[in-house]
Amino acid sequence: MGVTVVNNSKAVIVVGNPDALRVAASSARISTQQGTALEIFDRSLGDEKDLKLIDKVLSSGHKSVIEHQTFGIAFNDVSVLVEQFVIEARLASYTVKSRRYVDFAGAGYVVPEGLEGETRALYDAAMSACFADYEKLMALGVPKEDARFVLPYCLRSNFFMTVNARELIALVCAMLAGRGKGFAEIEALGVQLKRQFDARFPGVIDKELARYPGCKSMPLITDIQSPREAAGDAALLSGPANARAMLEEALAFSGRFDGEGLEHDRLKALLMDARPRELELLGYVFRVQNISLACLTHFARHRIDSPVIPAVITALAGGRYVVPETVKAIPEAEAIFRRAFEAQADSARRALALGMSPENASYFAMSGHQLDILLGMNARELMHFMKLRTCSRAQWEIRGVAGHMLERLREAFPELFSMYGASCRFGPCPEGRMSCGRPQARI
Repeated sequence: MGVTVVNNSKAVIVVGNPDALRVAASSARISTQQGTALEIFDRSLGDEKDLKLIDKVLSSGHKSVIEHQTFGIAFNDVSVLVEQFVIEARLASYTVKSRRYVDFAGAGYVVPEGLEGETRALYDAAMSACFADYEKLMALGVPKEDARFVLPYCLRSNFFMTVNARELIALVCAMLAGRGKGFAEIEALGVQLKRQFDARFPGVIDKELARYPGCKSMPLITDIQSPREAAGDAALLSGPANARAMLEEALAFSGRFDGEGLEHDRLKALLMDARPRELELLGYVFRVQNISLACLTHFARHRIDSPVIPAVITALAGGRYVVPETVKAIPEAEAIFRRAFEAQADSARRALALGMSPENASYFAMSGHQLDILLGMNARELMHFMKLRTCSRAQWEIRGVAGHMLERLREAFPELFSMYGASCRFGPCPEGRMSCGRPQARI
């Protein structure tokens, strides 16, 4: 069993370029002052005068000026629940410790504030059991990437985030007054980040919080259903009414490619182009069904998409979970795996009956619990998504779901989406020595 960490989550700004203050102040001046960009930059000294100017411009609603200030943040010993919350911020970059390749047997877990007596004992016993099952599965030969499905969402996580100041303000507001409010760990991290930001830009977040419009939270469902296996799938809910005509119009308008209509060579030229903006005019919405919380992160990390993601406790309450083929191949492992989900559901019910809040009960969710999401992507981002997620090197669950999505797209618009697939369809495999050696047919 790993070391238990009690309320020790940290979010630390480890990189913050002080010279960026001069750029932010210069951008605040450039639209109203004479002079070149460099001349105005030379007049900006990064001092108190610049801070007052930035504050004034932000108060007027011109928030782009602060985007020139970026921060590198280390999230240290936080829960996976926090990780999931943070990576949904769209305009940021993340690097997370991989649970496909790293052994998390000794990672330990986060204990939410206020757990005492019988509730605390129940919580510790349930989470200890999850880690014990994780180790048992690996000892039986189940790969780390499949054993991880029994790890709980209180699992300790460590990751880095790079974000501009405007997006960081939005994240802190969401932590303190939006959908993160009520989750003690998330709120505490928001307080930490606010304190560090205030040292650089005093009062800016307070003013944003004062006019924060609020965020209606999704319901925290606490009726825990009986666990059951479910298979992932995807349904295409909507797309352009006449995608063919729309793409033909876009190609004719740009005039960048020879030919007429959607003949193969013209589409190939579009898909091989470094800037296929015409594809962005085609938007598609999916209901992605029965994906594990582990698989969800693959979707959340794609920046140019629009996901609607239920609260984590929804996955726990729904009872659905994924069972890897590597687990099914070992009867003893399958028995351990299925009992783990039964036991966790029972522990969560008991904890709720003892008065545990729905926010804290969210930590009982396991990485293999499933939920549905709604997801919007344009055809350009879908091409990028399919290059990564239909590759044989992709994790098997996301590869299967991506395959279902691609099938639906090919049914809707075969001329275009029959050409989509893994990166090797468009050129040499980018995996190098990790390549599977079985390239798909080139477009």
